[in-house]
This record gives sequence, structure tokens and C-alpha cells, in this order.
Amino acid sequence: MTHPDEVVTFTIGQVANLKKISTYTLRYYDEKGLLPKVMRDQNGTRHFTREDLQWLDMIKCLKNTGMSLEQIKYFVDSTYQGAKTLEQRIELLKNQVKKINLTILEQQNYIEQINKKIKILTNEK
Repeated sequence: MTHPDEVVTFTIGQVANLKKISTYTLRYYDEKGLLPKVMRDQNGTRHFTREDLQWLDMIKCLKNTGMSLEQIKYFVDSTYQGAKTLEQRIELLKNQVKKINLTILEQQNYIEQINKKIKILTNEK
């Protein structure tokens, strides 16, 4: 059993398995400063905390919705600057939601186009 003050850490392999992300990508994110709090031991081995895992979830979410790594880095960095960057972070996320909504509308139009084609082809039988 762990002590309440003890920080639980995960190896890069464990994180890769948990988050379904390659160790290469984890190293890349760390090197690019997207995971600024990843600890390293005297051998340089990375140790990820639960906070790092939460950051990975957010990074994956933002990246999968089309946000650039530069914007994600800005978001991460500004988060650690505290309240003085709160409005900029909120605006960044609101803009991302707008982009996602536009993508959803575009995809819905594609579905309609495909369904129309299916209907035409079905009637040709």
C-alpha cells in the first residue's frame, strides 16, 4: 500500500499501454515540452504521474480535433502561468470548439451526399 504523500508513477511503457499511444510519441511530446512536469530519475528514465496522464488525455483530445502541436504547447505553457492567461486559454478552447462544429457540419453534409448516392444506386437495382 502506498503512503498518502507518495506519488504514484508510471513507466513510459505502462503509459503507452494505458493511453494507447506509442513510446516514440510520448518521448516526442516530452521533448517538445508538452509534458513539462514529467520526472526523470538519475538514469534519465521518465516517470509519469497521474497529472501527466491527465495532460496526455487533453493533448490527445486537442490533437485529434485538429489543434496544432504549437497551439497545444501554448495551452500547456499558459496553464502553468496561472490566472493571468485564463482568458486566452478559454478563447483558444472556444475557437477549437468552433472548428470542431464546422467539421461536424461538413461530415454531416458528406453523409447526406453518400446517402443520396445509396438511394440512387438502390433504385437502379
